[in-house]
Amino acid sequence: MQSLSSIGDYRFILPAPELRRYFSSYYFVEIATPGGLELDDLLYPEWASARFMLEGMIPASLVPDPVVPVPRASMTGPTSRACHVRCSFARLAGIGMLPAGWSRFVGANANHFANAVFDVETETAFALFGAIWADIQGMQDHRQIADVFDQHLLAALGPEQGQEDEIERVHAALADPEITDVGQLAARVNLNSQYVERLCRRVFGFPPKRLLRRQRFLRSLAPRMLDPALKWVKVLDASYHDQAHFSRDFRDFMGMTPKAFLDMPRPISKAALRARAAALGQPLQVLQGP
Repeated sequence: MQSLSSIGDYRFILPAPELRRYFSSYYFVEIATPGGLELDDLLYPEWASARFMLEGMIPASLVPDPVVPVPRASMTGPTSRACHVRCSFARLAGIGMLPAGWSRFVGANANHFANAVFDVETETAFALFGAIWADIQGMQDHRQIADVFDQHLLAALGPEQGQEDEIERVHAALADPEITDVGQLAARVNLNSQYVERLCRRVFGFPPKRLLRRQRFLRSLAPRMLDPALKWVKVLDASYHDQAHFSRDFRDFMGMTPKAFLDMPRPISKAALRARAAALGQPLQVLQGP
């Protein structure tokens, strides 16, 4: 019998070179649990992601909301809460979007789409991804699907926009563990703090203070997820005052205590995290710089 400590097949493919400043990866997931057992798991907060259900279904919600059916082709905006998923069988393809990609390929205010899931066939802001969905339905081979992703996104690329360098400078600063507050962030990118606030809400989905907290939390969480033998005290970011401080962030971002989280089997997220680290060098999309 397949072990419940690790379920599914997870593949990550880099986009065409011209697209890599906009998209973190294309990913392909196949899940089939032993005996059709229905499993619950938590996915970590992330940047925006398009997901296309090729077979099966994965009901989901952002914690603490109840799990509900989601569109077969969806866009999840930037998130600051874990995503609760429930699955026994599914095959899906996805596109991980970086903030520069949101600015260039969506253009709408990311804050209006944060912590929510949208149907790409009905939400006009995601019409490009609706067209992608129309072309990949019925496809089986993940490399063929990745080629379709490349074709559509390259065709939509257009001329470079003026703010992309600013966006990538802010993104790089957010990913730097030495940057711990908004003042440091603004100074690093040589921009006015109020401007950084507006830019972060519009392109990254959240105020810079919350983005920095999310980065700090996930930097602390990821090493423990890759190596369960590590103690929390060994992995906590230096800007945490103590473990109680970390536990408050844990409840905020994951919707539960660290102990309750560790008591969950989490076979889907464990396997996905390890596969992503092996393929791309970072276990979580949010920890990947521009």
